[in-house]
Amino acid sequence: MNNIAIFGVPRSGTSWLGQIFNSSPNVAYRYQPIFSYSFDEEISADSSSEDINTFHNALLATDDEFVCQSTNLSGNPTPSFKKENITHLVWKEVRYLNIIPTLLQQSDTKIIGIVRHPCGVINSWQNAPKEFDKQWNIKDEWRYANKKNSDIEDFYGYERWVKATKLMLDMAQQFPNQCCIQSYEKLVGNPIQQSRKVLEFAGLSLNEQTKSFLQNSTTSPSDDPYDVYRKNKTGFEWKSQLNPVIINEIANDDRFIEIEKHFEWNTLEQKNR
Repeated sequence: MNNIAIFGVPRSGTSWLGQIFNSSPNVAYRYQPIFSYSFDEEISADSSSEDINTFHNALLATDDEFVCQSTNLSGNPTPSFKKENITHLVWKEVRYLNIIPTLLQQSDTKIIGIVRHPCGVINSWQNAPKEFDKQWNIKDEWRYANKKNSDIEDFYGYERWVKATKLMLDMAQQFPNQCCIQSYEKLVGNPIQQSRKVLEFAGLSLNEQTKSFLQNSTTSPSDDPYDVYRKNKTGFEWKSQLNPVIINEIANDDRFIEIEKHFEWNTLEQKNR
């Protein structure tokens, strides 16, 4: 079995990318297993190769309703796909990004890190009712997310975005055959091309079922903040929705300026319009 793990901070597009993989008939897809009761912290930064192998075997066999995710956080049905000849186990997490180095060092798990512009992440977070309390003020929470982050495994807020993105870039450099970075904005701008690239990295091909899902997910409208439908989305809606003070502070942060070189967001914005 080929084991693939998708990681990204919350609101970075992990659910969409996860369903792109799930649309392959050869993939068994699992949703945030370490956050579930069945697999609660079953692997950690201290896990051995044997621990990881045991975890993957159990994950493949599970029928846990949360992990197998027939409905999303809003209670709406998730996409359903025909399966045959399962060759890949794919799972995704938006917490526990600190285990990425362990997975790479202690197993042959391939890691796909999805990175979204921090302003897009923060804007999406403030519009997610199950994650951002309507009584909170985004001006108070955007940097450290003190009301949301409860442990080192949580990755809300700009400071945790910086930490996670630096980690994923570093791992992709150290393990180029085992870890890759997928830009959310590039995926929005060219879903077919980018999906083909990331699927091939994982040892899969772009099939007709995936093409159909990409067509549906980019042309179907929805008001559900937890679905995977992105009609008319550019990835840069935050430009007109997020507090300008926050945008300006991020744009002038030296750490962001250095990270931005890897993603070419200014160029992508023009292409995605």
